Amino acid sequence: MEKYGYNSKLRALLSVRNFHNAFEKQYEQLKKIQEEFDRLNSNALSIIETNCKKDEVEMWKVSQKDVSDSIKSINKILSLFQKKIEGKERTNSKELWQQFDMYENKLKKSYRFAEKLGYDILPENAHKHWEKDVCNFEDTVMPLIVSLAEACKIELQMIEKYTPKELDEITQVVASHIPDDFTFEEADKYENEYLSAVKELKKEFNKDKNLWDRFLDILAGGTHQPPSERVMMQRWVDGEKEDEL
Repeated sequence: MEKYGYNSKLRALLSVRNFHNAFEKQYEQLKKIQEEFDRLNSNALSIIETNCKKDEVEMWKVSQKDVSDSIKSINKILSLFQKKIEGKERTNSKELWQQFDMYENKLKKSYRFAEKLGYDILPENAHKHWEKDVCNFEDTVMPLIVSLAEACKIELQMIEKYTPKELDEITQVVASHIPDDFTFEEADKYENEYLSAVKELKKEFNKDKNLWDRFLDILAGGTHQPPSERVMMQRWVDGEKEDEL
């Protein structure tokens, strides 16, 4: 069975640990998304203009407008999520997430079309350059978008599901198990620290099973996750083998 993406949950707990630092890092990530896209777009346009005819260049620019519009829409929605988190708004974000998913799918399709168009209009001797400097969108820009969106989703779910007092309790437990200088970039290396914090939360929540159940729902992907994912998360926390599911 495919392993579940626990590390994105750790990133969310890092954000919960210190909301103010998380805001700064996440706004920096929004800026980085745009910078990485602009860099790729600049590389692509340079290759196209050097190797293609004027009408082909214009064709490329039209294809990139769809990509650019999707990036702008995604960043706008992510900014709205950040404002909701900063204001600790407990309103439902379902419609915003539907819009985000729509633009994310549109972005992927638009960029794949643009990559293919590049291969179609470029001479063969420029294909290697195109592949190396342009066709890495899903390895550079998309991971930034996905990781930020996942952190926002869990933070918003926690704000929606918990009272300020409960959220403070969670924050205190997380802070006691994860150092202040623990960064997003280190998240993939420190699953044991994350698991320790989650187990401590389970112990703290034993007096209120509903509190733990709500927390487990969030970690397992929200209220609409397949039951197998929630069971897998519970087994993982309890130290049982997850590959038997």
